[in-house]
Amino acid sequence: MKNPLTRFVVPSIAALTIAVAGVAFAQSGSQPSGTPAPARQSAAAEAPKIIAINFYADWCPGCKALKPKLEEAMRDAASQPCLTVKLDQTDKESRQAEYMLAALSLGDLWKEHAGKTGYVLLVNAKTHKVVSTINYKQEVKEIKSTLMSALNG
Repeated sequence: MKNPLTRFVVPSIAALTIAVAGVAFAQSGSQPSGTPAPARQSAAAEAPKIIAINFYADWCPGCKALKPKLEEAMRDAASQPCLTVKLDQTDKESRQAEYMLAALSLGDLWKEHAGKTGYVLLVNAKTHKVVSTINYKQEVKEIKSTLMSALNG
């Protein structure tokens, strides 16, 4: 009759051996065959000129109206030096939106805009000054124009 511990010990040792081997492989920097090499940039990444801060919440009717317009405008401006940040305030207890602004050195904006939704602030990335606002009442053409003016100004 087999030792009852054999049912548990042998598989546990095998699993531990596989886990240790996996960690060693992961730390070696090797990639599995067929894994594409990471993309290399020939120059340093371009810093954004404008930070588009979207004050958003799932429950906000203005946000729902703005979303498709903003997506279309941003698609056309995808090659522009604009960082888009979505501050999701759906969960009123979460502080993630506040932390995101603080991480971008824009914490002062939180004091004025906390809890407000349905618009996008266009902020100059160097000066941290608000240069324009986009809201859900604007049409796509006006949103594109506002965005391009901010980028060129």
